Amino acid sequence: MNALLLAAGLGSRFKEITKHNHKALLPIGGIPNIERTIGYLHEADITDITIVVGHMAELFDYLKEKYQVRLVYNEHYADYNNLYSMAKALPYFSDTVVIDADVVLLDQVLCPMSQSTYYTVQRKAGPDFDWCPKVENGRVVAMDITDAYRPSMLGISYWNAHDCEIIKAEIEQRLKDSANYLDPKKYWDNVPVDLLDVLNVGVHQVDESLVDEMDTVENYHDICAKFDDFMNR
Repeated sequence: MNALLLAAGLGSRFKEITKHNHKALLPIGGIPNIERTIGYLHEADITDITIVVGHMAELFDYLKEKYQVRLVYNEHYADYNNLYSMAKALPYFSDTVVIDADVVLLDQVLCPMSQSTYYTVQRKAGPDFDWCPKVENGRVVAMDITDAYRPSMLGISYWNAHDCEIIKAEIEQRLKDSANYLDPKKYWDNVPVDLLDVLNVGVHQVDESLVDEMDTVENYHDICAKFDDFMNR
């Protein structure tokens, strides 16, 4: 099993705070968030790690020596959606855990899997819409975009080798049409969602006290406070 971390984005919603740093490198408890993720991957015996970088790519260079990770550069990070980031990493996409760089792990939640799996977390109450898997008999059969009080996608997923081959073929096909990677409202996640009828995908719900996602500056500060509370339990 290997891991793929998506960290090419601009982080534009962080405004001033990311003018001189990448949001994936912002500290949580004094440690850059991406290093926290790498540490938990190592704990789970996943040491073959690829990071797709773009914005401020040079800031990630130290990770190559410190953790022996592989960096893949997305030269179109400012113009294309993250489908292109996945395309850049396709040679390493097989039996793979995919983690968005804005996911914050406060404790170990990664576990061995054989079935392709979406990690989910109970969505917070509020007006925002999230991607919520619809599960029947242990298998995701649809993805609802809803404000309902339900478990939603976390930004971590595992794809076994069989399903990776199906997804890779579809990504390669979609790259032939620039509309698929130029649309800012599309994500690489749309690919497996569109293939749910031929993929066998389950869910693994994570306790919301153990994880979070950095979407805004305010959210980041809330997570730092959440981490302090978690450590003081």
